[in-house]
Amino acid sequence: MSDTAGTAAELRRLYPRVLARTLSLTRGLADAEDAVQDAIERALAAWPRVGVPDSAEGWLVTVAANCHRDRLRRRRREEHHADALATLAEMSPWVQGAVALPAIARGWKDDLLRLLFACCHPALEPGESAALALATVLGISNGEIADAFLVTPRTMEQRLTRARRRLREAGDYEAPAPAHADERIGAVLCALHLLFNEGYWSSDDAGPVRRDLCRLAQGLTRSLHEPRPDVPEVGGLLAVLLFHEARVAARLDEQGAPVPLPEQDRSRWDRPMIDEAAAILRDALVRGTAGPFQLEAAISAVHCEALAADDTDWGQIAELYRLLEAARPSPTVRINRAFALSRVEGAAAGLELLEFGVAGDEPYLALVRGVLLAELGQVDEALAELARAEATARNVHEAAQIRSRSESIRSRRGAT
Repeated sequence: MSDTAGTAAELRRLYPRVLARTLSLTRGLADAEDAVQDAIERALAAWPRVGVPDSAEGWLVTVAANCHRDRLRRRRREEHHADALATLAEMSPWVQGAVALPAIARGWKDDLLRLLFACCHPALEPGESAALALATVLGISNGEIADAFLVTPRTMEQRLTRARRRLREAGDYEAPAPAHADERIGAVLCALHLLFNEGYWSSDDAGPVRRDLCRLAQGLTRSLHEPRPDVPEVGGLLAVLLFHEARVAARLDEQGAPVPLPEQDRSRWDRPMIDEAAAILRDALVRGTAGPFQLEAAISAVHCEALAADDTDWGQIAELYRLLEAARPSPTVRINRAFALSRVEGAAAGLELLEFGVAGDEPYLALVRGVLLAELGQVDEALAELARAEATARNVHEAAQIRSRSESIRSRRGAT
């Protein structure tokens, strides 16, 4: 791979791990980002001419470390004094590593997880932390992050710029040790949840499921659960991810198109993984009042318990969504709750619930309204809602799925 485009693609792939390793050589995230950026600029200048090194990641880490040391030297000269500890660190890479990773920062099993906690600084709002973590640590594009937060790419770019500025002003502290990480765990869980969602139902038209992102989110959540099983919401999120992962083999048909949950071949679900998720959820639930991720996991558990779609306990799911809305109100939760209620009390009850607390441009509102209106026999209104849903679909696969539903409704009307 010697062309510029190929080099850029390889650099995007390597960036998260290079940044994570470089953070262990610096005293904060901002310095690590600056050093890695310098290394990337040198790679873009050299690799298209001479080719990608055999150990491209090691090459980038070494260059980033050298760039960071150069920056430290320049900074000392400008300030006309030297910090004795930093000078000692400069003399030996082993001492440098010890200085850059004080005892309180040790204990994380995964470098990327430690980097996530560094991004989730208390000076930032949880949503800002999650967005910064997705962009900086996990390499998710601004457009994909904007979709996850339901804002424009330009708005997300401005938020990320402000978050990085506040992080610098706050001192860019190192990640806390696992036992001292409670004030940051919420933001980290939010980032991991968003990462998994992007993988499980991607906005990328190339494929509706990105297994690499799903596996990364699961691995990082497991790495967090291992030292902190005492935090119920950590177990709750891990259970959510495992329940969803257990169903992934049945999510796509032979042509790669998504299969709706009621139509999935449940014999392809991973029952041992479902059992593992259920055990983790039970352990989390006995530790105190159920939080939002535990409630989400409980909803997934009810779906997974049903051996056939008709066996689904929609009454229990509707009640769990009611509790989830009380704990973490959002338009998306209200839409899901309305659909669950419609399975119990009928489509009219679901539509009535949608009349309150959901804006007209909310994703999936038009889809659910279209489905419920069709069940009530209001075909023209249903088709209009489904047309709106298709126009705002997350990807081409979702659009095709909605279009197929509309065609089915039209064919049934023609048959009558």
